[in-house]
Amino acid sequence: MRWLDAATRAITPWGWALLATVAMGAVLARSLGWTEALVAAVAAAVLVLGAIPWIVGERWARARIGLSAERVPVGAEALALVEVSRPTRAATPRQVDLDIGDEEAVLEIPPLEVGGRVLRSVPLDTSRRGLRSIGPATIMRTDPFGVLERRHRLTDTRTLVVHPRVVRLPGGAGGIVRDLDGEAAAERTADDVSFHSLREYAPGDDRRLVHWRSSARHGALLVRQFEPSRRADTLIVLSTDPAEYDGDDFELALSLVGTLGLAAMADRRALRVVESPRTERGPAQPVDSATRERLLDALAVLEPRSGHGIAQAARASRGAAAGSVAWLITGSTVPPRTLRTAANGMPAGVVSVVVRAAVGALPSRSRLGDADVVTVGAIEDLSRGMGSAGGTR
Repeated sequence: MRWLDAATRAITPWGWALLATVAMGAVLARSLGWTEALVAAVAAAVLVLGAIPWIVGERWARARIGLSAERVPVGAEALALVEVSRPTRAATPRQVDLDIGDEEAVLEIPPLEVGGRVLRSVPLDTSRRGLRSIGPATIMRTDPFGVLERRHRLTDTRTLVVHPRVVRLPGGAGGIVRDLDGEAAAERTADDVSFHSLREYAPGDDRRLVHWRSSARHGALLVRQFEPSRRADTLIVLSTDPAEYDGDDFELALSLVGTLGLAAMADRRALRVVESPRTERGPAQPVDSATRERLLDALAVLEPRSGHGIAQAARASRGAAAGSVAWLITGSTVPPRTLRTAANGMPAGVVSVVVRAAVGALPSRSRLGDADVVTVGAIEDLSRGMGSAGGTR
């Protein structure tokens, strides 16, 4: 019955009036013998039948949709590119309609020769992160009498991904600076970058580590040994409780997550990103951070979920806190007591830094127990707060 539904939707109000004229004229002509009614019915039928060829048959136009970029940060320029061509001698439409989310853009098309084409561009709104559905491009086919009309789909739909805005941080910002530079551990190793001392050669040692000058001076083979340096793995914990955010604080929080995550990737740090648990005793929910693109794509569609804030998120992520630094990201409405609980939720040996997203606030840094608390009013403030949190310990 799909064909019947499509057929009825193609009939305009004027078309329905003509069909009613056909039916009523036929009845009146048969029952009362009115010749005028028969003439009206025949004329209406001719108009309806004459309209059919105008909306069926081969395409009047072909179109393709492209994007100037499939992924852009908030506020960046993005264009939808629509190319319309005339494949046959059939007249081209005067306009093409392009769906952009819940809105529709009307593209005026000039007359084209057979084989000709024209390119139209439409600016896209990137003021908010998220997914933007672009397309399909359609044309309305109708007849000269206005009896029938049919919307013909020319293209599929494309998706524009608007990422949260991120900034570049100085090298070493993905973890605490002292760890990124390499903090010496108590044990010794034969393979690292921090030279410590010499010891006597033992069977199985790599001869490439022999220090020949010292060996000649002491009359015995001596090999180099090194101090292993610890790498600052990075854990980012994001509260998705809307009660902890005010206004656009959550959008800033996502920018913070993206910026810190990309900094860790640039420094080749092991990275894990999690968000608030779904239930009070449930695990923290992972955020895909396998690659730069996948992290930003995940943040583009992440929305607040009520119920569980930064304290629960920190507690639920204890099992993931194997790294030496944990960034706890929350909003401006969280009281200090809750921040302290969140910081204390990390295992011993993990350096916790609480970052408060408070749009418009002056950047600041304070201490809360053993944790740094950095307040950020704009994403550009992060590097200044990071320098104090990471470099003065």
